[in-house]
Amino acid sequence: MTRKRGLDGRGLPPDHMLGGMGNDSTSAHLVEVAEFGTDSRYRLVHFEGQGWEPLGPEEFEPRCHQLFPDLDPHDPVRVHWADHPWEWPTWHPGEA
Repeated sequence: MTRKRGLDGRGLPPDHMLGGMGNDSTSAHLVEVAEFGTDSRYRLVHFEGQGWEPLGPEEFEPRCHQLFPDLDPHDPVRVHWADHPWEWPTWHPGEA
């Protein structure tokens, strides 16, 4: 089985993270945040209708509001975190 690759070279999260029903999901989640990784400053985030994007902590809420202006990013019914909600990998300016 071939998996799609994320923008940072890692595999995209498995289908069960997309609401359990692949692309035909009727999940209430507008936003899915992939598993915590320590090899990048980003977390992969899936926005309904947009696909996956690598985002840093400073980009997450603005992007949520750009795509879904009325969305509360802290609403667990609409925003699903695979693990470690609101945690981001440690990153220091100047690191690749």
